Amino acid sequence: MIFLDSIQTANLPAVGEYITANEVNLCLAIQTYQEAIHSQSYSYMLDTICEPQGRDEVLYQWKNDEHLLKRNTFIGDTYNHFYRERTAENLMRTIVANYILEGVYFYSGFMFFYNLGRNNLMPGSVQVIRYINRDENTHLWLFRSILLELKQEKPELFTPEKVELYRDMIREGCEQEIAWGHYAIGDGVAGLTCEMITDYVQYLGNLRCTNLGFEKLYDGHDAEPENLSWVSQYSNANTIKTDFFEARSTAYAKSGALVDDL
Repeated sequence: MIFLDSIQTANLPAVGEYITANEVNLCLAIQTYQEAIHSQSYSYMLDTICEPQGRDEVLYQWKNDEHLLKRNTFIGDTYNHFYRERTAENLMRTIVANYILEGVYFYSGFMFFYNLGRNNLMPGSVQVIRYINRDENTHLWLFRSILLELKQEKPELFTPEKVELYRDMIREGCEQEIAWGHYAIGDGVAGLTCEMITDYVQYLGNLRCTNLGFEKLYDGHDAEPENLSWVSQYSNANTIKTDFFEARSTAYAKSGALVDDL
């Protein structure tokens, strides 16, 4: 999660160079800031449970773990192709990769934390993840809007052959997330199984495709699995009620200054 959110801080400004709508560039700037906050949040969570050496091993695990490296390479290589060759096709692949990153990746990790939350474990960490998930949803809809606008402005980038390429990318993203969830979580966590991870990610894959007007990827995964309704409940940072005087603001804190009225 830290690695993928970190590369977003370099990727998003590069995408913004090709967007002329000031309001969209403003949203990308806000997203870049939020991705940095997410990386810092993950690091803080690690700092609270790991010694510095153990923390560093986790941060750089992607270099040595073949499953994690393969997962990260799928997104990273797409971005690198765009950096090396700034074509309209590579820009489209990068935007689709962003859509996958925000809308498919991370969800097995989110499920793990939400499963802890419904068992009343690590509530503080669960709340941090809920805030991050809330932000990722806004990023997802930003890139969905960009893709739908491009579909109107640049229909040549949405020929049947190219749409199939984008669907294949989303399918690959789903398979990578499923494989990672099976490897990292598997059937060894009470309340989660490999089947649950597969069902939920395939549901997400269909949802992401249909939201772009593409055909769905998987048969029989048109609705959120009933046994996983708690995932969407936890992902909405405003649904779980707390005592008014004990609840914290769900907005980012603003810096302030003392004002002397004298």
